[in-house]
Amino acid sequence: MRYRWKLLILLLTISLIPIVVLRVLGVRNVRLLANNLVSETREHLTSDAEDGLRFLVDSYSALIRSEGEKVEALLMFQAREVERFLAQEITQPSRVYFAEDFNEGLNVPGDTTLSPVHFRSRPDGSIEALRISYSNQVFKLAPGVKREDVDADINRVSAVTPIYQEISRRLTGLSFWHYTSLKNGLHGAYPGHNGIPRRLDPRIRSWYTAAFEQNAPWSDPYVDPETRQVVIAATIQVRRASGDIAGVTAIVVPISNILEKRLLVKNIPPETGSFMIYLEANPEDGQRKARIFAHEEYTDVVHRHWRAHVSKEWLTSEDKEQFRAMIADFEIEKNNIRRMPYKEKDSLWAYGATHSGAFLVLITPYDEITRPAKEAEEKLQGLIGNLIALARYSLLGAIILVVVLAFTFSRTVTKPIEALVEGARRLAKGDFEVRTEIRSRDELGDMGQVFNTLGPQLKEHYRMSQSLALAREVEQSLLPRTDPKVEGLDIVGKSIYCDETGGDYYDYLYSGEREEDKIGIVVGDVSGHGIESALLMTTVRAFLRQRSSMPGSIAEIVSDVNQELTRDVEESGRFMTLFYSQIDTREKIIRWVRAGHDPGIIYNPSADSFDELGGEGLPLGIFKDSGYIELKQEIMPGHIIFIGTDGIWETRNPQGVIFGKENLREIIRTHAKEPATEIIGAVIDAVESFRSSLAQEDDITLVVIKVEH
Repeated sequence: MRYRWKLLILLLTISLIPIVVLRVLGVRNVRLLANNLVSETREHLTSDAEDGLRFLVDSYSALIRSEGEKVEALLMFQAREVERFLAQEITQPSRVYFAEDFNEGLNVPGDTTLSPVHFRSRPDGSIEALRISYSNQVFKLAPGVKREDVDADINRVSAVTPIYQEISRRLTGLSFWHYTSLKNGLHGAYPGHNGIPRRLDPRIRSWYTAAFEQNAPWSDPYVDPETRQVVIAATIQVRRASGDIAGVTAIVVPISNILEKRLLVKNIPPETGSFMIYLEANPEDGQRKARIFAHEEYTDVVHRHWRAHVSKEWLTSEDKEQFRAMIADFEIEKNNIRRMPYKEKDSLWAYGATHSGAFLVLITPYDEITRPAKEAEEKLQGLIGNLIALARYSLLGAIILVVVLAFTFSRTVTKPIEALVEGARRLAKGDFEVRTEIRSRDELGDMGQVFNTLGPQLKEHYRMSQSLALAREVEQSLLPRTDPKVEGLDIVGKSIYCDETGGDYYDYLYSGEREEDKIGIVVGDVSGHGIESALLMTTVRAFLRQRSSMPGSIAEIVSDVNQELTRDVEESGRFMTLFYSQIDTREKIIRWVRAGHDPGIIYNPSADSFDELGGEGLPLGIFKDSGYIELKQEIMPGHIIFIGTDGIWETRNPQGVIFGKENLREIIRTHAKEPATEIIGAVIDAVESFRSSLAQEDDITLVVIKVEH
């Protein structure tokens, strides 16, 4: 008898036992394995969703807080400018446009065009873009008001247009309108536009009365008369020179600009509900509850009547205990994540404070999170059913299979290789759950085991990469996008991080009066680097921007920022060094404050001499009552001022030698006649060349100011 037939008889004999065992025990084990896989998958999905939502709500609530503070600071500036012009006698402007002009489309400004962001829905469902002029305001007189009675105020409010233009530019992508409405019935809006209702009287609108009825600058949501979209307004009273209340000035922000940011929409499951809420006493029982201030339904472009009232809504849950615990978190402004039902659906609630008494809440149905696990379970059950059906024909199939295997024994080698190739293809497409079933106890089996460990590792690396990329995107958006254009100065700054995120920081700041002949240059270095340092950097940036917009010397600014920061980080051991300088181009003086940072360097080419901008002061975040000293020095044309972080001069080469400040001074001296951008490029090139093949160990930040005249 030939060996082929012997092998066939042997395989037929030994195959019967596995078939019987598979039929009796195999199905049960497969069911148990499927249940375990589904359970583990569900746990991993829940954990990943919690981590993602927690990170997202923390980041986005901090972003909302920053933007809200920015709007409030610019509103105060807008109010001061309106009051300044109301106190002056101003001649008749060249041309004044009224709502009737824009509504009829006749005699409108030459730059009038269709707006890419201001649009409204008609009753038939079509969308109409408003006509906008960014160089003019539009005026509306309340019913019964005559123009001759308010002519002088029209001239005064018209003079505010350049101020609106500058504030609108700084709030690009955030604000809708800039209003000034006076008690005498005059209403001015920027930019000029059509769509203002004929019977509109702003003095009885909720945003106007909010400036007199509550301490907070923000109004309740209301329907914008021009676009019919749901908006909120930051409002403040303005007064005349006599001290009498003249009216209200406001900045209008659409709800869609808050809840439809790219960072929020692209990183939450599609069924997630997003809410902005305030803690407010419920009129029914007097208890503090979560009032819905805004939610995603307010972002829909639908036709609404402009006099429609946006009723109060309350956020609730069927789990009273968990909901009360969340309210307790709100009262201490604690970010957290909880699992409780919403509208009778088991859900994950993630929330974070955006400013005092206000929170961002994201609610994701638990079924939405575990949907992949449920789909996998259904698929596995279908596969198990197919396996049972297949087992009924196991005897016939086994005989046929054994015959084929006996004549194609070589397939025992090629099949594992093909399985590995197929698994590699699926892994390359992003299927991190792919596994190979190679049971041989040889080299191919070892390869299969190694392959099965790759998916989980790559999945974890990919998740971390995505998180770091998101953090880097947020942090990079906070650094200056362009260098300032200041008469008489050539200013260039740059930051290079050694990790995905860093702790170095630089910024350009202006005084609250926005003086054109003064500019603040700030360079800071947070201890360590990474996500923790990046978060601390963004906190200091927000404090600095808010405080620098208010009156006070730079020493007072640094002292106030230190007090605020110390409350947050005093017990954490984290701190930040800071060099805050201010250049007065009119007086030719640089003022500076050192807070533990390396001194700035000033180079005088005519005398070929270097001076250090020294001084005393501890880093921010160590002691709340630390004192800071403001120093000053005269600057002359040709002077070069260099401010940087220690990542430059502490760079080491492969031999362990540090770059040092002498090399830095020599580069400044060599390139003194070149523009500031060339000096920065020369420093960075020299540091990278000196470091050679070594990886960058610390963040590098530098700002060069060249005095031109």
